[in-house]
Parts: sequence; structure tokens; C-alpha cells
Amino acid sequence: MLWSYWMNNANYSVFFIFCKKHRYFWAKVSPIFFLLQFYQLLLQSAQFLVLFSTIFSMKTLSLVDGSGFLFRAWYAFPPMINAQGQNQNVIYGSIRMMLKLLFEQPEYFVICWDSPVKTKRKEKYEAYKANRTKLEDEFKAQIPLVMELVSELGIPTVTAPGYEADDSIGTLATLHQQNPDLLIQVFSSDKDLKQLLAPNLIVTDPLKHITTKIPDFEKEFGFAPVSIVDYLALIGDAADNVKGVAGIGPKKASDLIKKYGTIEQIYTHLDEIQGEIKEKLINWKEDAFFSKELILLMQVPELQAYPLEKLKLTIDFAKWEEILVQKRGFKNLQKILQEEKKKTEQPQQLGLF
Repeated sequence: MLWSYWMNNANYSVFFIFCKKHRYFWAKVSPIFFLLQFYQLLLQSAQFLVLFSTIFSMKTLSLVDGSGFLFRAWYAFPPMINAQGQNQNVIYGSIRMMLKLLFEQPEYFVICWDSPVKTKRKEKYEAYKANRTKLEDEFKAQIPLVMELVSELGIPTVTAPGYEADDSIGTLATLHQQNPDLLIQVFSSDKDLKQLLAPNLIVTDPLKHITTKIPDFEKEFGFAPVSIVDYLALIGDAADNVKGVAGIGPKKASDLIKKYGTIEQIYTHLDEIQGEIKEKLINWKEDAFFSKELILLMQVPELQAYPLEKLKLTIDFAKWEEILVQKRGFKNLQKILQEEKKKTEQPQQLGLF
């Protein structure tokens, strides 16, 4: 009991001063005192080691918006014509960008693709994403080839008919987020996915190389990540052709969300809102709620019990080199693969300093 008191009471320095003044007493108790100090140091070290081992024992699940990589490759890489006269820039570019994520060697990894058939959002709202530039035939022709190549490499993928890649990512994230030993990293440039942010879930924009965590989001927006859905429902989302409430911009939307939290609460307290804003909210109420419905991630039934082990990543450098270099002719990927293979063969040194 005395020992516990000394270790937890900030005033044990007073006891130290008393002992120094009474040297005989000090000679008797000093060994005990220093043993207690040593014990405290051990406790702190033990706590540090527990924290350290917890961090390094966590496994990573990478959830990748594959469709985003397709578009980025189309615009970022120049035409690459093969011997058959076919453009392969989307195929090459997508694989090269994905390799960077794969070489981080997360324990679990999955590329989520958009539905090849009409999505449920499109069925609800024909104008959904209708403002986007029509895809060129050269681009569309490469999409199934990329998907085929990724599967051939043995990289886990999911495609849910009727659902977007975001929905698959959201469903898998929600399912496995409950695992305390798992860090989930979402790779996407889609701001809608920030609604998933959690203590063990981060979102990385692979185009801007920016990773967002809960504190980053709250610092930028001033409200919780889950409310991004309501915020976008007010201002609209031009990228997806979602209307929102006409006349309400980011500043006013932010003020409303900070005060009320959700669209539902805004309309519950509509009598507290005055002037033009109130009028706009009344006139565009249906659009506000419908916009939120479109922005909210949908749960994909067939993925709601998807086992984590199906997403386990296995990197086979020999197989990948054979497929990508020998079979597909992407010669400049050979050096990248060989260099990464050497890194994995080198003994890993773990240092604290």
C-alpha cells in the first residue's frame, strides 16, 4: 500500500527532501527509494512495449477504388500502342500505379470495381453522373482487359452488380472496422468516402498523396466525418450531378451542419432559421433529402459477411514478372519488380532511433 502511494502521489519528492535532511534515516531507506524509482521506470517501459507491440502487430487492409485508377491512367499516360495496334496506356498505367500500393505489402488488399451494369443510383435518378464526358471507345475497350489482368496476377478484387466501387469499399470497411487489430486504408479521390473515417480507418487520395484522418477532417470542416453526407446534400456534388439545395454554398452549409449536424435536424429546427436560407430550404426540401440518399453509401448484401481471409494478399514476383514482362511486354516494369524483390529479400532491421 505504501509503495502504491509513493508511486502514484506527486508529493513523494517531499519525502525525498525529508530523508536528505535526516541522513541516518536516509541511509536506511535510500535503497528502497531507488528500487521504487527503478520499479516505476520498468512499469513505464512495460507500458511503452505494450503500445509498441500493439502498433506493430496491427495488420493493414487496403481498400482501393479501382475505377479511379483507370481514369487517372487514361489522362496521365500517353498512348502505348502494342504490336497489334491496340492502345495499352490504361492497362499499363493502372497496373504501374497499383504496384506502388501493393509494394507497401499490406496483409489484406482488394481492388473494388464499379458495376458493369446499370447502378441502383442510376435507376433512381437517370441524370446521376450524366454530366460527365462520354467515355472514348479506346478507353472503354481497355477496362475489361485491366480487370482481367489484375485477376490473372492473383490480386483480390470485388465487383457487385448494381453497385459502385464506393459501395463495396463502404460495405467491407463497415464489416471489418470492428476488428481492433486491423488498420483500414481507403485509396480514393472521392470525397464521399470520407464519411467512413474512424479511429482505425484513414482515407488516402492517391492523386494528391494526401492522407486524411479524423482530426485532419475535423480541422478542415469543423464537424464530424459522418456529416459530410449532409454537407454535400446541401451544396450538391457537381462531379456526380447531384443537385443539393440551390443557393446554399459551402460557408452556409458548413454553418448549418456545425449547428444542427444533419439534414433531418435542420428541418426539425427550421423555425429557428430566418430569411432567404429558410426559404431556399423549404423550396428545395425534396432535393435535399434525395441528394442525401444518393450520396449515402449503400450496403452491398453479398459483401456484408465477406471473410477477411479472402482479401489476403500474396505477392509472387516471379509470376508477376512472367505475366507483365514476358507475356504482356511491359519491359520497363521488370526493373521495378526486381528492385522490389531485392528489398523483400534483405533482412529487416527494426530500430527505435
